[in-house]
Amino acid sequence: MTPLRRLVSALRVEAPEDPRALFEFRRVWIVPAWLQVVLVVGGFVATVFLTHAEYRAKGTTFGFAGPAFNVLVNPIYEELIFRGWILGRVARHRSAAAGIAVSSLLFGILHLRNIFWLDTETLVRSMIFTGAVLGPILAWVTLRCRSVWPAVILHYANNLTYFL
Repeated sequence: MTPLRRLVSALRVEAPEDPRALFEFRRVWIVPAWLQVVLVVGGFVATVFLTHAEYRAKGTTFGFAGPAFNVLVNPIYEELIFRGWILGRVARHRSAAAGIAVSSLLFGILHLRNIFWLDTETLVRSMIFTGAVLGPILAWVTLRCRSVWPAVILHYANNLTYFL
């Protein structure tokens, strides 16, 4: 088997039989469900403290004056909607690839909401990154792990890189 075929085979994911199962915590590789819960809560707490520190120092959260609450809950509700609900339904009724494409495209479009805080160039880059890079990765992780929670953890990790 050629290296390219091995890579394609390793990346292949199947559509979930029951999309509701994506919302369950389950063991992923060597990471037990309880540790995923701890990581989700840890990501939330880290975001609380880091955004609070930025707000006190600069009067902004994640670089713009917007509601900090959204920054705290975005990874959770966005993953539940885009990777849990949309991806799960489209992948089940069409294909895994269609689910990844549709959920990622809509995820990128969602970031148009930042039009009030970002200049045009930054907004376009953000939408392209979320729709063409981050969205497909999170969708693939969700289908591969059969749970949305590893994607929530990665989403928090992505958002927290802002502070690095």
